[in-house]
Amino acid sequence: MVTLLYIWTEPVLSPSPKRNIEKLCVSRSVITANVSSMKNTARYIIDTCVDQDQCFGWGDRQRAIATTYLISLLSNRKFGIYMTNPCRLENFLVPNRVNWIVNKNELDGLCAKDVYMYYDEAQNFRQHKMIESADFNKLFPEDIVYFHTAQDYVAAIRRNRLTADMIPWLHRYTIGKAYGYIMRHLFTLNNGTRQTVTDVFYKHVKDCKLVCAHIRMGDPWSKEAKTPQSELPLIWNFLNIYNNVSKYKIYVATDSNETKAQAIKHFRYQIVDTEGIIDQMERSKSCDVFRRVIVEQEILTRCDVLMLTQSSLGIIAAFMRNTNMGLYCFFEKRVFPYAQHKPKEENNNKSIKTVLKENNTKKYSTNQHTIPDNILI
Repeated sequence: MVTLLYIWTEPVLSPSPKRNIEKLCVSRSVITANVSSMKNTARYIIDTCVDQDQCFGWGDRQRAIATTYLISLLSNRKFGIYMTNPCRLENFLVPNRVNWIVNKNELDGLCAKDVYMYYDEAQNFRQHKMIESADFNKLFPEDIVYFHTAQDYVAAIRRNRLTADMIPWLHRYTIGKAYGYIMRHLFTLNNGTRQTVTDVFYKHVKDCKLVCAHIRMGDPWSKEAKTPQSELPLIWNFLNIYNNVSKYKIYVATDSNETKAQAIKHFRYQIVDTEGIIDQMERSKSCDVFRRVIVEQEILTRCDVLMLTQSSLGIIAAFMRNTNMGLYCFFEKRVFPYAQHKPKEENNNKSIKTVLKENNTKKYSTNQHTIPDNILI
């Protein structure tokens, strides 16, 4: 007897050219295979990122995890994460308040469906509208739903009519605060990763303030640079404000070896670094790259001053940091504090680039250090 998989290819959620639902009796080799009983009556939502999936970077994966976790709450199901691309997530992070590690024996005899929700510009509006109105237990009656996605549907889930009863706290939080809560609620560093982060602060930062910049340079699928090399001197000029060796240490997280080398050259007496290969998770199959990204984001959450470029990893780090003080953005060739404004529901589905461009027309005082935490790229 084998697990029954329903591969869902309805075009609202999947860019697949198929237009039908295929029911396949096959072994799910990634988690469970031969089964012999129907004893388990629990139902599951499992965020899935395996070798053949387009999981993208860690920030994209965090968006997927937040979305999938909220869907599990909305459908009153057990939540799980199965991430093996490029290696197991448990190598770096372990459960905190929610045990998201699912034992394969729990899944014996259960019927499962794979759901693929990747970005499709033509279907994006329909995807959000579907999420807003869906009853997920009716939409997915199977015992196990394996979600494969890199999308952010948190705002759409908050507008779902069932959320007020099933997830009441989501209406009390901005999108940013919801992300910060979910990430801290689900994850804590494992012993090895925690020791690496602890060593950075106890051995290198010590009693100094830590000034950080997260500089996203490129995208493996685009020739357009996120942060052009020609604009790096503007970022170095901002960091030079903190050139007091006795008071400040500087940490630069980046996906570029060249950018890291420039940072070390400019701030050789203040620079703090972490070990590991520098690369983009989207194209790397290295566990060392995955580990470094996890460590980098955790350090960013603890910075006294944090400057961001356009990156979901950086903005989620800011949400996990849980304070707006000392938070800056580099956009259109200048560094400025995040704007202070009241949360606007219409911003929830805008990219950070759009919102920042709108805010960039405003006047900023040097004392403004607040982030529009109701938005997320």
